Amino acid sequence: MFPPVFSSESILTDEVNPLTRAYHDAVVYDEVDAEDPLYEGPLVVHANGWLELEGDRLLSPSAVHHVDIYDDERPPAETDARDAGDDRRTGRFGPW
Repeated sequence: MFPPVFSSESILTDEVNPLTRAYHDAVVYDEVDAEDPLYEGPLVVHANGWLELEGDRLLSPSAVHHVDIYDDERPPAETDARDAGDDRRTGRFGPW
């Protein structure tokens, strides 16, 4: 008859969720002075603080000290029409 009032599924998909941010070039560290990073590469930061890595792996916010984002440090020759605007959200690990 009527659809359920409450659902465990979000009405927003990950591609349009404004609280989810995707980065293509990031480095995750577990300590302030860590020499070796926990992870390097693309990641998705969820609103609850969990980091989603390649291969559908998750990294707890309690395991992370800080994340360095290098998305803005690309050479100018690599910029194109897809980089227009200030919105850094992208498809999940999608190509530029």
